[in-house]
Amino acid sequence: MRAPGLRLEADVAGDGAMQCRLELPPMLDALPVARGFAGELAALAGFDSRRTNAIEVAVEEGVAGVLDRTAPDSTEPLALVGELTPLALTLTLDDREAPPAPQADPPPHAALDRVDEIDLDGLQRHMIRAAADVAQWQSRGREGNRLRLVFNRPEADVVARAGLDAQPLEPFAESVARAPEQTYTVRRAERDGDWYQVSRLVYRAYGYTHPSDDLYYPDRLCELNRAGRLISVVATDAADTVVGHYALELGGLGQLGASRLAVAETGMAVVDPAHRGRRLMERMRERLEALARERGLSGLFGQPVTTHPFSQKVNERFGAHVCALSLAFLAGNLRFRAMAEERPAQRESCLLYFKPLTPPPERLILPPAHHREILLETYAESGIPARLGEPGGGAGASRLDAHYLSALDLGMIRLERVGDDVAEALRAARNELCRRAGARVLYLTVRLSDQGCAAAVAAAERLGFFYGGLAPCFDEGEDVLRLQYVDTALDLDRVELVAPFARRLLDYVERDRRRVER
Repeated sequence: MRAPGLRLEADVAGDGAMQCRLELPPMLDALPVARGFAGELAALAGFDSRRTNAIEVAVEEGVAGVLDRTAPDSTEPLALVGELTPLALTLTLDDREAPPAPQADPPPHAALDRVDEIDLDGLQRHMIRAAADVAQWQSRGREGNRLRLVFNRPEADVVARAGLDAQPLEPFAESVARAPEQTYTVRRAERDGDWYQVSRLVYRAYGYTHPSDDLYYPDRLCELNRAGRLISVVATDAADTVVGHYALELGGLGQLGASRLAVAETGMAVVDPAHRGRRLMERMRERLEALARERGLSGLFGQPVTTHPFSQKVNERFGAHVCALSLAFLAGNLRFRAMAEERPAQRESCLLYFKPLTPPPERLILPPAHHREILLETYAESGIPARLGEPGGGAGASRLDAHYLSALDLGMIRLERVGDDVAEALRAARNELCRRAGARVLYLTVRLSDQGCAAAVAAAERLGFFYGGLAPCFDEGEDVLRLQYVDTALDLDRVELVAPFARRLLDYVERDRRRVER
């Protein structure tokens, strides 16, 4: 096909990754070209016809959204970049048009479920939820705007692979007999057979209830480790069978969009019930902390659930401290073992624990006055020195990005820089996530060292955000204040907490939510 200003470039890397760049003219004739480009890449990625069509529609809608706000005499091209790796197909659309104007505020959450033929917002929302594993809207100031869609490549999960295995996947029983005393080995997971064994272990211990979807896909685990986004450690028994797994995740929730990572999340922990009580969790954790120090990380964080106290106690035992409470963090379909009663599902709330790996330097923080006391308490609780400065206001254009994560069904807004337009920028980001992605739970991070921190918090509170807590070193080594927007029913009487400071934090979050709602 021919169109004025059309340009295509392609590059294949040594590891098999491929990148294509298509420049499109700002005209309606570009729509079928963009759709065809996305469809060809989706076919190369191995998607079936249904998913390919959803990917084509997602890209077409993205381009149409840019054209809707393009001036009639504009000659600025649109850049559509496709990147194909063993993990995912990523399609990125860049433009230099005026940033999207804030849409109408989202309706109450009950109305978000209604999608019909004439609800264009609903159709776009359905498209994004059905097609993209990650959707990111980014406002880059004078550099323009970016829409980035990530589609995980199709692959067989552990259950599908077990269909060819002589050993069926059966759930463990809590009363399983203890394995004989023996010598265990703790090492990096790097052998070809490790990944399938880890997935089998997780499935047999948790069924499909573990919140980390990656653990069920052996090939994905392998690629995430190869790419450096995951560092897995395993414990093996005397027969060299994997009986435990623990990992560091780099660039996870809260760090999305950051280019320099200073902290990693510890998680994906599981030990075969037959081998519990042998200090395998402690040994794997010690190995992970050593690997984190070797990489020069400033600290580690964990996000234990609040339905039960067990994972909180693990974080306490390893010297981590409570910094934040994330309400409605996980989708409400989790089931935990050893529960005394089955209760109706609701979204699962999580704590954020942090452990410094090096002596932390003193922080100069510029929070709003009404959050100063709780923040200083949190710093003291975590052993991090901090002092207060005088906040100012934002200047210039704000820089932020907004992610929708389909696996968690939530949105994340990262304020990289607070400008004098922060109120408008935050409203646009919130409405994009709520209306186009259908997210009912959002988290917002703003650097505590930013002169405009207090102004950003004031603007966010007018949009319904309330206090979440402190996340040290989260944004390229900078501490951030986390706010949250929760538009879903939540029974906080079901939140179970271990640390006294966690209960203090819950009380504060509840009060702040009521204050903002008023």
